[in-house]
Amino acid sequence: MKPIISCTFFDLETIANYLKTNKFAAIVETDTVMGIISLNANLIYECKNRPREKQLILFISNLNEIHDLNEIEKRVLKEYWPGKLTIIKNKKSYRIPNHKQLLKLISLTGPIYSSSANLSGAEPVNDINEAKKVFSEQSQKIIFVDGKRLSTNPSTIIDLDNFKVIRNGIIDGNEVLNKIKEGK
Repeated sequence: MKPIISCTFFDLETIANYLKTNKFAAIVETDTVMGIISLNANLIYECKNRPREKQLILFISNLNEIHDLNEIEKRVLKEYWPGKLTIIKNKKSYRIPNHKQLLKLISLTGPIYSSSANLSGAEPVNDINEAKKVFSEQSQKIIFVDGKRLSTNPSTIIDLDNFKVIRNGIIDGNEVLNKIKEGK
């Protein structure tokens, strides 16, 4: 087994270079729970033992990276992004995290797949030391970026395709949908 790769969020170019090989995932702090990110979606599914029918979130850095948003949706989403809101549009999940270092990393890699840092069905880890224990069997595929859980609440998820709240987090999903519905 290869040694665990550990670094801090100040090593952005190193993290980006590892991720760009498509052979690594990284466990990082986000503006919500600890996350696992990768340019290779399959790695996240493997590391978490996550069922394939459960969708991953695509972290993006710019609202314009989502195609087919209407002007009202764009205007309302600008109120919440960057932030703790995930949207589903055209059957894909998107979020712009409110985390300066993570946004800088996304600017180096492009959009990046993400999920909470946990084995499927378990609670997300609280810090990088817990992550190293939980993901010890996958450690040859993971970059452990020093950090901690910044919130106990995951992001709110709203489905713009079916106009419904999938999961309420800190943000009230119905409030967002009502603003879009009312064109505000």
